[in-house]
Amino acid sequence: MHFINKKIANIPNIHQFFDEGNAVVGWGRKKSFFLAQHYAQQHHLPVICAEDGFIRSLGLGKEGYPPLSLVVDKIGIYFDSTQPSDLENLIGQPEDIAQNKRAQQSIELITQYGITKYNQKFNKIDSAFFKDKKNILVVDQTYGDQSIKYAGASELDFKRMLAQACKDHPDATIWVKTHPDVMAGKAKGHFIKDDFSSNVKALTQNYNPYDLLQYIDEVYVVSSHLGFEALLAGKKVQCFAMPWYAGWGLTQDQKKNKRRNTKCSLTHLFAKAYFDYARYVCPVTQQRCELENILQLLIVNIKQQKRLPSDLDIFGFSRWKRVFMQEYLDFPHLKLNFKWRKPKKNNHIFAWGKRAQKLKQEDYKCVWTVEDGFIRSLGLGAALIRPYSLVFDPIGIYYDATQPSYLEKLLNKSELSFAQNKRADQLIQTILETNISKYNVGITKELARPSTKKVILVVGQVEDDMSIQLGGIDIKTNLALLKQVRANNLDAYIIYKPHPDVHAGLRVGQVDASAYADHVELETSILDCFKICDELHTISSLSGFEALLRGLKVYCYGLPFYAGWGLTQDRHKCARRKKDITLQTLVYMTLIEYPIYNVPVTKRMRLPFVTPEHVIDYIKKEMQQPRTVEYSFISRMFTKVRRIKLGNFH
Repeated sequence: MHFINKKIANIPNIHQFFDEGNAVVGWGRKKSFFLAQHYAQQHHLPVICAEDGFIRSLGLGKEGYPPLSLVVDKIGIYFDSTQPSDLENLIGQPEDIAQNKRAQQSIELITQYGITKYNQKFNKIDSAFFKDKKNILVVDQTYGDQSIKYAGASELDFKRMLAQACKDHPDATIWVKTHPDVMAGKAKGHFIKDDFSSNVKALTQNYNPYDLLQYIDEVYVVSSHLGFEALLAGKKVQCFAMPWYAGWGLTQDQKKNKRRNTKCSLTHLFAKAYFDYARYVCPVTQQRCELENILQLLIVNIKQQKRLPSDLDIFGFSRWKRVFMQEYLDFPHLKLNFKWRKPKKNNHIFAWGKRAQKLKQEDYKCVWTVEDGFIRSLGLGAALIRPYSLVFDPIGIYYDATQPSYLEKLLNKSELSFAQNKRADQLIQTILETNISKYNVGITKELARPSTKKVILVVGQVEDDMSIQLGGIDIKTNLALLKQVRANNLDAYIIYKPHPDVHAGLRVGQVDASAYADHVELETSILDCFKICDELHTISSLSGFEALLRGLKVYCYGLPFYAGWGLTQDRHKCARRKKDITLQTLVYMTLIEYPIYNVPVTKRMRLPFVTPEHVIDYIKKEMQQPRTVEYSFISRMFTKVRRIKLGNFH
């Protein structure tokens, strides 16, 4: 591919969008396209026109957010109605029932989650502005936008549009919506103060189009893509130019296009534009993908972005954690303030583990506890291995049984849909097939099952870890756990598996297990230990959750997050945990809804959050790669420092 413009050439993963071979690429109807066209003619090469896709990114391109989607056109471009385009020809094809059904499913997701071209955090709508009256939306665009000229319109058409809306609806409130770039101060629009009156009002707030359209009765556009989104939302749309979706019998058109003489369904129009015309590259795999993959990623980011405040104090994070926190929180207009001194009490504060607990005890009101997630990394956190999963809990934290947590709230209110149940089942199957766990450490080795009726796996933990301090009740040491398990199971074969950080000499909890365990397993992955055991006994280890996924009977001597829901044998009860749930519900809320996931490769695409399925694939590929020299050196040096501090370096 030949890229005339450096800006095009520098788009992340740009080559993945093209499969046309040796051709020249220009952008839209800007200077770069005409230069590309001239270069192509001189060198007898085909010319291709590229543009941002209809679902582009989280933030604006002018704010540094690269496109997740492009449209690629070999004969024209979708917004140029003066000549044919690949999209126009695609729309002219016969309708496909199966593709239309697929389109309807995507439309429902898009409208449900408010997925639009730019998906930054939107302002909350005050419904009082729109209630008890008729509301008409007139859509402004940026001055000089290519789509205006090439849709056969001019500045005068915006004036005519507003006048027509006022004439058609004299008793309604006419809302003139400005473009996101205008609101961001990056461009100017077509209307001035003199255009407004008592019933014509400027809508300058940055509202999500689908949220706004709930209150709108009819939409007037020149060539804005918001007109098509209004169609998706079931609204009547009048067009004062010839955008790509006009002329197909779905809009009321002020202008005509002789080439567009076929009536088609909305699902057909969507399918041809969003499936067949637009192209998508997954920011995780960096390969071409389908629209549904991008929607799934955007849904994760949109949901979490809505939860987050716009101004965050990141308190007490070490330097290496600050780096990945910036990647986890790379949202448009989210201000991060990294602090070592205590923030003001009314600020929204992110703090790690113990620090967060201490702030809450000191009556800080808006503290989010940050901790590692459940599918974390390839390697130990104590060795400075970057996490691929975190939890941001605004209520408590999952391992603290002394108080509620956001996970507990999710589980108490859980009612899974058919699709969510199916996804949970698929995720369980993927975890079992790939043998993924939290840290993914230990060698893979087939163990021989002892010739006894019952084999019990006892899992050791880090004894000063908060999960024992706040999740343990009467048993809070590895030795006490071993003693109790042996007392209750005199004839069983007990295997003791120390925590990886404890065995590595990085954390507290070493114990002589020989008096109570028949075997101490130091090397083999815990997942291989599961294969020869009937039961797992733990205070509060995550391994109990991992054992549930593999069908083992799990005994809890404390109150880990997965206890108290009817899935485990519990020594203690928690009155807040009010219902029995299925394994699928536990998995969906624990691995999909509660944590967030981020992998370093998405940094260039500025899409912070990915799905657990993406992280599993990422870790699986990592397992097939040798660890780097830099990682090995840092890990060894950090391990030595920790051992010296603990007094067991030798």
